[in-house]
Amino acid sequence: MKGITKCFGAVTALDSVDLDVAAGGIHAVVGENGAGKTTLMRVLYGALHADEGSLELDGKPVRFGSSREAIQAGVGMVSQHYGIIPALTCLQNLILGAEGGTILNIKAAAQRAEALAKRMGFQFDWNSDASTLSPAGAQKLEILKLLWREARIMILDEPTAMLSPADASALFESLDRLAADGATIILVTHRLPEVLEHCNRVTILRGGKRIDEKAVADTTGSELAQLIVGGALDKPTTHRQISDGKTALQITDLSVKGSRGDLALKGIGVSVRSGEILGIAGVDGSGQRELFHAIAGLVKPTEGNITLDGVDFAGLSAADRIEQGVRVIAEDRHEEGVVEEWSLDENAALGLQRLSPFAKGGTVDSTARHAMAQKIAERFSTKHGGLNLPMASLSGGNQQRFVAARALCLAPKLLLAFQPARGLDLKGTQQVYDGIRAACAEGAAALVVSFDLDELLEQCDRLVAMNGGKLLEPLDGQSKDRDAIGRLMVGAH
Repeated sequence: MKGITKCFGAVTALDSVDLDVAAGGIHAVVGENGAGKTTLMRVLYGALHADEGSLELDGKPVRFGSSREAIQAGVGMVSQHYGIIPALTCLQNLILGAEGGTILNIKAAAQRAEALAKRMGFQFDWNSDASTLSPAGAQKLEILKLLWREARIMILDEPTAMLSPADASALFESLDRLAADGATIILVTHRLPEVLEHCNRVTILRGGKRIDEKAVADTTGSELAQLIVGGALDKPTTHRQISDGKTALQITDLSVKGSRGDLALKGIGVSVRSGEILGIAGVDGSGQRELFHAIAGLVKPTEGNITLDGVDFAGLSAADRIEQGVRVIAEDRHEEGVVEEWSLDENAALGLQRLSPFAKGGTVDSTARHAMAQKIAERFSTKHGGLNLPMASLSGGNQQRFVAARALCLAPKLLLAFQPARGLDLKGTQQVYDGIRAACAEGAAALVVSFDLDELLEQCDRLVAMNGGKLLEPLDGQSKDRDAIGRLMVGAH
């Protein structure tokens, strides 16, 4: 890619960017949220057209008028926003748009799908609706769609953001094999350990410009971090020792059915003190999702109790719980956290519209909402072109900054944060966790789920693990012990 320039109105997203990628390896593209990484990849994939610049593939000039043309040339992309259709089966989603003829041989398609899944170390019930997939499962299916289409240049935009450490390791083992077989993989990521461990070269973008390109063997995580942010990073805020906080959240003997009717939570109990950040470690699908939905009032437990500051949540609606101080950073912001067609202004009040200062009688106070939207956007430096623009105009990382800042406004008493740093760069991750700590310093309690165990160990005061619908607490003195938590994650006591 040579001299790629792309503007959106008055905003220059890419400013004469070059990208040279060698065949048969893993090339990383890194940078802060809004640096232009995804825009550059969408130009390569034919989803966007550059205002200036050229593209060569195998030494020959090409111009993709659409993503279909890029796919036909062997270029495929898995974006941060999945293209899975929930009402179709996993197999139907896999082959949709690449059926290979007017008559489908479902049996042959299923056999090929299973072979591709085994090649990557994935498992699917091909006849199940895609609506049953977790975000991690949807991510895996999107990657298989590239293999189904025989893509030889695979663009993966934050592929491990929703994967457990074990799943991420398995994915990279598969990507290493694909690269060894001649595939070219371009990895957009914020996780520098992934770059250092698995990539051959790395290109750094900042502010829409290419800052540098390096062989991974010739750089360090510290150097990359400084190139990404343009200077040294501040050190993370030191944790406080929580010893005297009163119990805020109390969960007792909680059982909840999953989407298939089986027990997703099996009589779990846990307490979180005021001022405490409790991290929940576990592979995806261990019951974290159902736990958060039960606390937020989205599903009804089959048995058990939930109280917050002594208030029994039984019989309280989700809206009632918000009024009691429950705030959520949703697992999937597109499904549960924002309305992409709405403006930032409108999204600022989403879920909070009944509370002051948003509420004015039976309506929303538009003036107060605008003022709050401005504060929310400024809290974590959300980059946007105007509060009147749709949420869809923001990059994924900037959407996450906005959603996280909204959850921290209006004095939360309990913060449910599911992958709060999903898609965030180094600085954004630090800002969000500092914001969570600040809320806890004011008396809130926080329950944090992340599939990045190192993130939980660094950011949380105490850790527990979930496995098979059960919550497992480590022995005294081991709540920040990586090996002890890791054993509990896989059910080994």
